[in-house]
Amino acid sequence: MGMQVAPHGDVVCDLGEGPLWDGRYGHLYWHDVTARRLHRTDAAGTVSQSWELAKMPGSFALRDGGGLLAAFRNQLALFAPDTGKTEEITGHGIDFGRERFNDGACDARGRFWAGTFDPSMKSATGCLYRIDPDLSVHRMDEGLAMSNGLAWSPDGATLYFADSRPGQVYRYAFDMERGTIGPREVFLDYAGRPGRPDGCTVDSEGFLWVAEVTAGRVSRYAPSGRADGALELPVSKPTSVAFGGADLETLFITCMRYGLSEEDLAREPLAGRLLAVRVGVAGRPEPAFAG
Repeated sequence: MGMQVAPHGDVVCDLGEGPLWDGRYGHLYWHDVTARRLHRTDAAGTVSQSWELAKMPGSFALRDGGGLLAAFRNQLALFAPDTGKTEEITGHGIDFGRERFNDGACDARGRFWAGTFDPSMKSATGCLYRIDPDLSVHRMDEGLAMSNGLAWSPDGATLYFADSRPGQVYRYAFDMERGTIGPREVFLDYAGRPGRPDGCTVDSEGFLWVAEVTAGRVSRYAPSGRADGALELPVSKPTSVAFGGADLETLFITCMRYGLSEEDLAREPLAGRLLAVRVGVAGRPEPAFAG
């Protein structure tokens, strides 16, 4: 894919993550994990606001009626950008002594799905959770190492879920009516190839876009798993992707400086920046949490 990738705005993150387009207001949210900051910009790249967060963020989702649902590393909460206030969700039964939240996304019915990982990074004690609009929490899968991107096929019949540590993207049969999943299947396996799968999203044609961290690219895959081209990036560690802009044809890409040497940074002056590229295919509107 010979498309022009360019920086969007001038914010530099240590570990940029979680791009999230809010089509209701024309805003893009993304966050810096290690710096504990949430950023918001518009389609022109003018940062309208930035918030200091009390806890390290894992992921965010839009909420019906405004505001965000936050999966901090060790806390579920409601976050109000207007006031900067955080309201903790309790009674969820998740043991943050053994797992931490990472990536998350909402399905078309407004349920939030988020994965966890072992904070010591030594064992596959991560799980996949479904948080319903009534704020009840349901464990849907387990035995995961480094939970990452989640995305659904346009018909809602397939859930894609990346586990970065074994380097696999899983596929589950998805029942949108009931919010249940079938057995885990391997959709993409990165064994013997560059990079690991991180954040992902699905376009309106049903193709999966995956940020391939350490490989310096975002790749597009057909529903069959066939590779359908790649965006070569000016950074080595892309972390996540989201479609946005008025026509949803701009792909926003977050990336990191974290873990790069001075020599690496000299070669990658755009490391840590929010990147944007017009890709000629539209994404799909981001569902909001219904709670």
